[in-house]
Amino acid sequence: MMLTDKQAIVYGAAGPIGSAVAKRFAAEGATVHLAGRTAERLEKVADEIRAAGGTAEVAVVDALDEKSVDEHAEAVGRIDVSFNLIGHQQFFGTPLVEMPLADFEQPITTMVRTFYLTSRAAARRMIPQGSGVILTFGGNGDPTANLGGFQIGFGAVEALRRSLALELGQHGIRVVTLQTNGIPEALPDDFPEKAANAIAKQTAGSTMLNRAATLSDVGAVAAFAASDLASSVTGTALNLTAGAVVN
Repeated sequence: MMLTDKQAIVYGAAGPIGSAVAKRFAAEGATVHLAGRTAERLEKVADEIRAAGGTAEVAVVDALDEKSVDEHAEAVGRIDVSFNLIGHQQFFGTPLVEMPLADFEQPITTMVRTFYLTSRAAARRMIPQGSGVILTFGGNGDPTANLGGFQIGFGAVEALRRSLALELGQHGIRVVTLQTNGIPEALPDDFPEKAANAIAKQTAGSTMLNRAATLSDVGAVAAFAASDLASSVTGTALNLTAGAVVN
């Protein structure tokens, strides 16, 4: 197993992507600390992990709150892997010049603040260890109209990821982005079926492989990125876009 004896925090672990990653981390031998704002949803994921023979701990953490993040990291102690998968409200369909400032700022603030706070808390514990992996999700793609601050937030996180990788590399800490072209499988259960099918078709049609990345794909690559098998990988994005983005 790739993550035996590792201590991993997954922020936003109750969401579809977070839970997929958490389950794969546990299957690879990590003790997974499930962090989020809704205890009931986190406990459901934890029960599934334990039923499969894995180890999971649950904590209610507000990743936008400095004290909440720092206190939880202190309680965990050793941190080998930190992955920020916090969800954020999206305001799609309005041109930038017509969008209220609050709607524009919201996803940018959420993405940057949560990644900074969770990364800082992890790094402060990883530095004395001389090792650790900080992961984020998103990446930069071609500009798309009427997405508000969504893509801009991802761009800001990428800039922060590069700076963290540069500063933390000397301490043996790696910082990596997992980039997809969207995961239709992760759409909410109550998302309109017709719209979901259209998104899935459009996403697959933009790729070289004629398919989108799956939750299983993300979990597998996240486990690899967090493991010692990827010990030379840092300061970059791992491309899971199925060829939608060509590097």
